[in-house]
Amino acid sequence: MTLALFLSALLLFVGLVISQEIFHRYPRFSLGFFLTASIILFPCWVLLIGVEDWFAWLKVFSIASGIIVLSVLRTTRLGSNATLIRLTVYAFLVVNILEAVVRDAVAGSSAHYFSALAGLLLIATLEKLRTVHIDTTGKQKDLCWSGMTLSWIIGYTLWNWGFVYLNFGFQSSILHIAVLASALLTACVDKQRWLQARIFTLGTFFIIFHSSPHLTSRLLVGGQNQQFSLIVSLVALGFMIVYMIVFIRKKLFMRV
Repeated sequence: MTLALFLSALLLFVGLVISQEIFHRYPRFSLGFFLTASIILFPCWVLLIGVEDWFAWLKVFSIASGIIVLSVLRTTRLGSNATLIRLTVYAFLVVNILEAVVRDAVAGSSAHYFSALAGLLLIATLEKLRTVHIDTTGKQKDLCWSGMTLSWIIGYTLWNWGFVYLNFGFQSSILHIAVLASALLTACVDKQRWLQARIFTLGTFFIIFHSSPHLTSRLLVGGQNQQFSLIVSLVALGFMIVYMIVFIRKKLFMRV
């Protein structure tokens, strides 16, 4: 079972890396693909509304809409509206983090509270929104965030993996290593494209995973260890506290 799970994660990682590269190179194809997939699979996603956990259906609809909006910005003249791009990207990222923060906050354990606080620190340390833009000089029309730091991306990755483990258990967290790693790989090559890669890899995963909610809604939930949950949440929170301190010191130094 565990070997099969790790092999599934490896195959998922390879698939997401390849698909993300295709969506990166062909923006019009990404728009057509996600529009078509959303229309065809919408009835499957509606079934999620009946699932007890509200997070699943909310995440599917928010991710799908975010991908379509991003693809429209990359393929139309709207991509030249700098203010629209900045506000859209910031709102999309903040809302998606807040969805997880609320999910943790209502869970009611210390580990969840620590995770929620780490998520809030991620929002508080977002910066350099003016560097968010569509690269109109290249054929790919990539969404770029030039001011994004690799340290923030690492903090986000630690926090998001911990969130998945805390709320959905061991099996889901193993699969999500592939989802996070595929975007992190892009960040190691070109960190300004990380957010675009994160949107596409997460969106592709959710489209696949949640297109059969009646089969998977219970399969990958559970198996958390309380002590490990606490360690995971404290690691993410500790990293973000250090990042927050450095962030504040940098801001104060710039004012001097």
